[in-house]
Amino acid sequence: MGKEAVVDVINALYKGAGIHKRYSGEVNEQVARVLGKMLEEIRGCSDAFSWIPRPTGGRATISWIARNFARSTIDRLRASQSLTCARAVIHKWDRKLDMAGRGIL
Repeated sequence: MGKEAVVDVINALYKGAGIHKRYSGEVNEQVARVLGKMLEEIRGCSDAFSWIPRPTGGRATISWIARNFARSTIDRLRASQSLTCARAVIHKWDRKLDMAGRGIL
């Protein structure tokens, strides 16, 4: 379930930002770390995302994402209204996320 939650969160971010893309890479701890950085930046640039939890220990892991992003949280990400902020962060980190999913990062 943990890896599925990571993919669900990534795809919810894409959808919430109006980006028509689905994540197709592998899910590993590097992907979780990049996703954690993306969530941190989105939280910092938009009050609409202030409710996103912060990872304990400083960085996101697959298990942290699975525990903290229940279905209702993922649905809330999809419905978020701060598209400009989320789009900018996703475009900034998208290449690193893809590289992490290929095991290159």
